[in-house]
Amino acid sequence: MKQIVVKQRAAVLEEAEAPVLSESNPHRVLVNVRYSAISPGTELNLIHNMDVPDGFKLGYSASGEVAAVGSEVRDLKPGDFVACYGGPYVHHAEMLSVPRQLCAKLSSGRWLREAALVGLGSVAIHSVRRMSLQFGETVWIVGLGLLGQLMAQLCKQANYRVLATDKDPARVAAARAVGVEAYPADDGQLDAHIERFTDGCGFDGIALVAHASSPNIIASSMEKLAFRGKFVLVGNVPIEFPRELFFQKEADFLIARAAGPGRYDEQYEDRNIDYPRSYVRWTEGRNMGEFVRQLEEGRLRIDSLLTHEVSIHRAPEAYKAMKEDIRGTLGVLLRYD
Repeated sequence: MKQIVVKQRAAVLEEAEAPVLSESNPHRVLVNVRYSAISPGTELNLIHNMDVPDGFKLGYSASGEVAAVGSEVRDLKPGDFVACYGGPYVHHAEMLSVPRQLCAKLSSGRWLREAALVGLGSVAIHSVRRMSLQFGETVWIVGLGLLGQLMAQLCKQANYRVLATDKDPARVAAARAVGVEAYPADDGQLDAHIERFTDGCGFDGIALVAHASSPNIIASSMEKLAFRGKFVLVGNVPIEFPRELFFQKEADFLIARAAGPGRYDEQYEDRNIDYPRSYVRWTEGRNMGEFVRQLEEGRLRIDSLLTHEVSIHRAPEAYKAMKEDIRGTLGVLLRYD
């Protein structure tokens, strides 16, 4: 089968042995992949990270058709359609062996294309949950890449009042197209817009979804937070901020870790030991299921966020194109013909 790996700081298409099910992994599901989603910022950073070894498998979000199930899998069968998430089990490859906990069942194959975004979708859901706001409260989404776009839509679903900003006018336009009040980050009237939007009180919650090499963006956005507001860091930004500012705001500083409780826990993910629902309501897997529900009920507008779709055979070209025009890129799908 074909898969995409890092080699000499580039994305390379290579042949690999197809996975098989065994009794040592009775909770696995074998998936014939139809689509996988590239996370442009994350994957380009991995390709050019000197600490990432050659042979590293790129990708973590996909959708496809169940080919076979392990002996302990009771609720999926061959022919079912699923969305799946989570490295190292999920990557850009024609066939995957995925733990059952990391598969969300689709009602039909109609949703395969959009459901390939289940990884970023469930991360967005967990990030919004971390703010723990109430309906009617105000949220500022700082950064309108694919994750920021999804979070803005989810915040609106939760009936928060959402304002969003980005440096790229095209991304601002994409957010406005789905009803989000969005402005360019360099808008000369941005302070006035924020003053009006928050009645001069500051935002109840701020989600920093941008990537930056300087921590200054934390302090500059924190200035717009309300007293006892919540600041959620989702993007890749060095964590450094003035204590006095946080002291004055009595702010809650939160980190959103991937798709929710269970992520990176081998017992949960690969041994199928779930967290009790009464104690952990929204696990990684349940957030994935919620993304699928939102998608299938038409509550999320995904199609407009998918800016590129290419065959797996042309994947290396797609990565080169993304590097050259990262700002013109939102959702990128690989199609498995």
